Amino acid sequence: MISILELRRILADWRTRFQRIQAILSPPAWTETDWKKFGRALAGLLQRYGATWTVAPRTYWDLRWNLRDGGELICQAESLPGEKLSLVVAQTGGFVQEVESYTWFWAEFDPDGEFIRDPYWVEGTWKEALTALLLPYQYQAGYYLAGSAPTPPSLMLGNTASHEPEPAGTHAHEMKETAHATAFDNEPLAAAIHASPLLDPVPAAEDAKQK
Repeated sequence: MISILELRRILADWRTRFQRIQAILSPPAWTETDWKKFGRALAGLLQRYGATWTVAPRTYWDLRWNLRDGGELICQAESLPGEKLSLVVAQTGGFVQEVESYTWFWAEFDPDGEFIRDPYWVEGTWKEALTALLLPYQYQAGYYLAGSAPTPPSLMLGNTASHEPEPAGTHAHEMKETAHATAFDNEPLAAAIHASPLLDPVPAAEDAKQK
């Protein structure tokens, strides 16, 4: 016979599963500000990891992934230094058969990272896939985790006599860095989500050569 505790565990687990299903079937709608942050972060991802080339005065980036159902998800950016940065997410293959590609997202930013004109987007699982790459590691399990929690002081009472107290947040910082390294196998990209201006994609040295 199942115990009350085990019954509560099963019910709690299935409640979490149903909440996750509901979030997948009816994802929260993004505001224009949300899309702006997403576009800025995606531009940072392209500038850091994408293939790049320059056809003066413009610089281009390209980053793409194979899709499980066939085809590719392609992110591209074009920068005209001092004027604008154009960003597009498109798909080839898969359900895209009659045309060359299908555009999921398109936006143009000014040098301050603001939209020059109204962005274009189509909701889809592509957004969740790219968001998982951009979000900090500790937020990727948001369907289960509600946020970090401090270690109870009572747990550390036995060590206070033999160890000097460490500055607040020391271990939290180390764990955060380790989590980022696990998620991206490189430097964290989370800061790009909150960055205001887009980085000038053309290094100063190269810009000087072009002039």
